[in-house]
Order: sequence, then C-alpha cells, then structure tokens
Amino acid sequence: MEETHITLEAGFQRIDETGIRPFIKMIETKESDFFKARAFVELYDHIFRMCIQRDPYNWSEELYRKYSASIENYLKGTVQPALKKARAKYDRAYLQEWMVRYRNHARIVFGLSKLFMYLDRFYTPSTENVLGLKKQGYKLFEDTIFSTFSKYARDAILSAINAEREKEEQDRDLLRNCVNVFVDLGYNLGGQNKLRYYETQLQNDIVNDAGSFYRRCATTWLREDSCSAYLIKCEAALNAETARVKAYLHKSTLEPLILKCYQELLKTHQNTLLNKATGMFYLLEEKQNDDLKRVYELYARYPEDLPAIGEMFRTQVQKEGKAIVKRTNDTVKGKSQQDEKHVLVTSLITLHRHYDNVVRQCFGHHQVFQKALKTAFESFINENDSVSKLLALYAHDVLKKGSKVNVGNVEKTLDHVVFLYGYIRDKDVFDHDYQQLLQERLLKRKCSSEANERAMIAKLKSEAGYQWTNKLEGMFKDVGLSKDLTQTFRKCFDTEVKCGLVFNVNVCTHGFWPSTNYTASKTPEAVKETTEQFEKFYHGRYAEREIQWRMDMGEAEVLVKFNPTTEVRLSVSSYQMAFLLVFNKKKIASFQNILDITGLKSDTSLQNHLLSLAHPKLGILLKRPNTKSLDKTHKFQLNPKFKCRLKKITVPLYTIIRHAVNPTIDPSIAIQRRCQMDAAIVRAMKTKKRMQHMDLVNEVTAQLIARFKAQPGMIKKRIEHLIEQEYLERDPSARGVYKYLA
Repeated sequence: MEETHITLEAGFQRIDETGIRPFIKMIETKESDFFKARAFVELYDHIFRMCIQRDPYNWSEELYRKYSASIENYLKGTVQPALKKARAKYDRAYLQEWMVRYRNHARIVFGLSKLFMYLDRFYTPSTENVLGLKKQGYKLFEDTIFSTFSKYARDAILSAINAEREKEEQDRDLLRNCVNVFVDLGYNLGGQNKLRYYETQLQNDIVNDAGSFYRRCATTWLREDSCSAYLIKCEAALNAETARVKAYLHKSTLEPLILKCYQELLKTHQNTLLNKATGMFYLLEEKQNDDLKRVYELYARYPEDLPAIGEMFRTQVQKEGKAIVKRTNDTVKGKSQQDEKHVLVTSLITLHRHYDNVVRQCFGHHQVFQKALKTAFESFINENDSVSKLLALYAHDVLKKGSKVNVGNVEKTLDHVVFLYGYIRDKDVFDHDYQQLLQERLLKRKCSSEANERAMIAKLKSEAGYQWTNKLEGMFKDVGLSKDLTQTFRKCFDTEVKCGLVFNVNVCTHGFWPSTNYTASKTPEAVKETTEQFEKFYHGRYAEREIQWRMDMGEAEVLVKFNPTTEVRLSVSSYQMAFLLVFNKKKIASFQNILDITGLKSDTSLQNHLLSLAHPKLGILLKRPNTKSLDKTHKFQLNPKFKCRLKKITVPLYTIIRHAVNPTIDPSIAIQRRCQMDAAIVRAMKTKKRMQHMDLVNEVTAQLIARFKAQPGMIKKRIEHLIEQEYLERDPSARGVYKYLA
C-alpha cells in the first residue's frame, strides 16, 4: 500500500484555519484561554505526522518558520495598530492597552507553543541558533513591539508615579501589571540577568526621576520648614516610596530607590539641616525625643552618616556637663552642708540618666552614641578632681542606714554611679574612699540593705574587674564569719554574766580591709578580761593567727551617771569609751592624764574624739579652758549639771581640729601608685628586655590607664628608682635605652 504524504501547503492551511486563527480570535475576544480538547488533540496529531515524515517531506523546519511568522503577523497586524491608536489618547489608556496586549501575547505564545510542542522535543534542541518555541515567541515581542513601544509605557508609568507623589490617586493594579511586562519579558527570555529589561528600561529612570523630584522638594522644605517638620516629611516620603515598591514595583527597586531619596533628602543636606536653629542642638536642649528618634531612624539606614550626628550629640552633652560643673561651683555656697556635698554628683547623675535614656530609647543604643556619651562625660568629669571622692561619698550616703539622700530607685541610682565611675580617670581615688566608707558601714552596722551592698559590688566588678572588688567581698565575708564567731564565743564565755557587758567583735582579715596607721593602746580594765578570754578562744581555733585589737573603728554603749538623778546611756566610739572610763577613778583629769591612763598617743583624730564629748551642743564633759584647741594641760571632768530627757544619746563625732589637707593626693594612694608603676615597668621590661624611654613610658601608661593616668615625670622617677634597685640599667651606647637585668 502506497504511503500518503502531507504537503506543507495543505498541512499548514489546516493548522492555520482550524487552529491558529481561531485561537487568536478566542484570545482577543476573551472567549477562552486555550484550545478545546478535541481540536487540540487533532491538530497536535496533525503537526506530529508532518514532523515525522521522511525527507523531503519532514516539515519541522518549515513549521517552525510558520509558527514564528504567525506570531509576527499577529504582532504587526493587531498589536502595533492597537498601541499606536492608544498612544494618541491619554496615558492611562495606553497603559491599559500595553497590559492587555502583553497579556494576550503571553496567552497566544503559551497556547501555540503547546500546539507545536513536538518541535521542542526534537527540532529546536538539536538545531543550532534556533530558540525554543516559547522563547522565540517572546523574542518576537521584544523585536517587534517592546523595542519600539516600551519607552511610551515607561513615560506613562513615570508620569503616573509623579502624579501619585503629588497626591493624585492612581490605579496601582494597572501599574503593577504594566511594570510586570518589563520584568516578565526578561524572565521569559532568560540570560544571566533576568531583570535586564526592567533595570535598564524602567528602574533606572524611576530612581533618577525620584531623585529629581525630591531634590526640588528638599530645596523648598529646607527654606520653609523647621528641622522637625522637614524630618517628618522625609519620613513620610521614604515610607511612601517603600509602599510604592511593595505595591507595584519589583522588590529589587527598593534599595536603589531609597538610597537615591535618602541622598537627595537627607545626606546632601545633613549639615545644613541639623545645624539649623531648630536642628540637633535645639532638639537635644528641648528634649524632643520623638524627633531625636526620627533623626536616628532616618540616618541609621546608612550607618556611615551617624558619626557626624554622634559628634553633635557629644558636643551638646559636653556643653551641658561643663555648665553643671561651673554652675555647681558658683551656687554651692548657698546650699546646706548635706546638699553641698551631693549637688554636683546628683546633677551629673540626672544628666547621665537623661542622656543614657536618649541613647537607649532614641538612638537604638547604637555604639556611635554610646561612645559619644562616654567621651563627653570623660571630658568634663575629670576636670574636677573632687568628683571621685564626692561620688564615693554619695554612694555611701545612698547605701547607709538612715540616709537623708532621696532617691526613687536605689538600683538605678547605683547603676548611674557605676557609669560615672567608669568615666573617671583616677579610679583608684574612688576605690580608696569607697573601701574606707564601706568599712564604716560594716563595722558600725550602718548598711541599710545587704542586698544593695552586694549588688553595688557586683556592678563595680563588671566595671573595675575582680582584683579590687575581691577585697570588698572579703570584707563582707569577714563580717558574716564574725557574727558566727561571736555567737560561739558567747556559748563558751557568757560576758554578760561574768563581766557585766555585752560583747561583739569583728575579726577583719589583713589585706581585705583598708590599711591605716594605728598605734596600739592599753585595753581598758572594764573589757580586759573579755578580750583576754576571746584571744584564748580564737587561738584555740586558729593557732597560727595573730590578733591585734583596734579601737579606732569600734563602738560602745556606756551607762554614765552624771549625778544622783541623771543617768544616761551613751552610744560612743571605742576611744570615747576609754576616755569616759578614766572618770571612774578621777574626778578631774588633764589631757596628759587621759593619754597616760589609756596608753594612747595624741593625734588629730584622737583629739576630735575627746573634744566631741566636750562640745557645747552636748556638754558631756566640761573643758577648761573652754576653747576649740587642745593642749596636754587642758583639764576635763564629767558635767554634773548634765540634763537630758532621752535615756539614750548617740554622740556624733565633730571634726573640730581638721587634718592638714593634701592638695594633690592621699599619701596611701600615692604609695599604691608608685608600687603599681614599679610593677608595670618591670612587667614591660621583662617582656621586651630592651626598650626606648618613650616606648616604655607609653607602655606603662597604657597598662595603668584603667586605674589612673600616670604622669610621664612620675614614671621617669620610678625608672630611676628601679635603676638604683638594679632591676634595670641604661644601655652604655644609648642613654635613652633601658635594659632589663634578670
């Protein structure tokens, strides 16, 4: 039986008349999006048979050309005239036609590529320089339509965007579909950059157009608006552009678009905007936190622009801090003594609390602003040498029992104290005073809350490290152990029954507690038996430990009978107890008699203890002559006319004779610094073996900067001292070079 071949003309005529034309008509009239199933199967089978015939009747190549020609004819005969007609109308009509024509084309390409699908199985993959059916369909759209008409669509889209910026409502669904033509075409044609058509033909123009628009806006806003109003408009503009991208532009546009708007609105005018009369300094002074937060959020998008704002923040904080220091010095004379010693610290804490909140709540706790705050406080807090001492005294008054310092939240106040401590250059001065005051609170039982005390130590540890705070923790541990030790001793020796007194003792480990010069004294007869019994008890437990009794930090309650009708219990220091016990044997005693009986040596502190008993406000002792000075010939006696309605009196310690004030630094701190400099020099030389003078000075300064700022002159003196001690020597060939001696 002879095989029947399908000719190209007859075969394609059937495809064209029963398939391609009816299908295009269905798409144009929106009758259907695809072939009817039976017609599709018949036409597909027909194309299949035309492609599997033997040469010269294999029509694969010709059918591919016919496929391309059919789409091209449609584009030229239908799409081009429709777009030209729409172009003569208005932008929205053109965009509507642009969207419809691309959508119809996409459906036609989809349907015809399915119909001619057999060509994609064998012909297009094995033939060079031939695109797949779908890609060929979109390539024809690019060459015939997109290359000519896309610029009109772009202009219409840009016009709509600008109109929307001017508050004219636009059809966002239409715009999204029109923009999608630029995106979809690239994805369908493939290649390395699938967004090439969108980026080159639309996105770049959108970005540049936005830049031009906001450049004009910025000029007007800067001239007419305050900084706050300008920032609000900028925020609204950036939010609008972000919403625009989400609504109908491709997401890749967001970054370049926002960058362009940011540059034109904020970056270019940053200096002018923030230095306006209503700019950054005004916002900080007037505490406009909402606007400050807006400044940060707008500029934080590009962190490289934050340092300039941080510098303005630092300048303002530094200005206010210096004003506080100056104002405090000018006005403190009119304050009461209680206020006087805290006015500077409380003002600095208030300033720090405010600007720390600004950094956290407005500036996102960003590192730039943390550093600016730290630098500002360091600059003015170290101008006043007394801040370290005043800060330690303030912490003491906050933590002690019966404090008159009014703080709302103790923990937050302590946080700010530690922050200020971190800014202080000479931390060892604070350390010395804080430890002395902690000793007073612990030994005199003046701690208002042990939890607060331990919390403060923990905060200081995070700032100062373990070495110093370990001593503070040791002091607490000693007080706790001493309580247990006292209770155990009372079980062994009942002091109240056997000696007629209640005995409490604090055993303080040497090294933990502040070291002070102390001259040993005679133990008063009234407590001698008790102290001897405690020594036996203690040595029975700790045979190798030595006990030294200290009266300089002790307290006592003494029942004093002034006359037959007046008997008062006095809460006094251990020194004052010893003085009062003298009058059990003597009615009148000179200062020299008192020293001989007690075994004490006269010094400024001791004299103040005695003179406090004779102070006119109390009058416990009578002094002759009745002067503020004290000589060894001056005489004292109990005041027989003493009257008091109270059954118990706490005798305050008055500073009647003052210590000679060292205008530079406490001697104990000076000694400690010399030791630390010696250690730092030896460490550096032991590591390097040989160093230039300036290199060694810089190394020692860097090692000690966390505790205090070592002066080069003092370091030089310590180097000379170590050379004398034969730790170092000068290089004979270079006088400015030191060598380490092992």
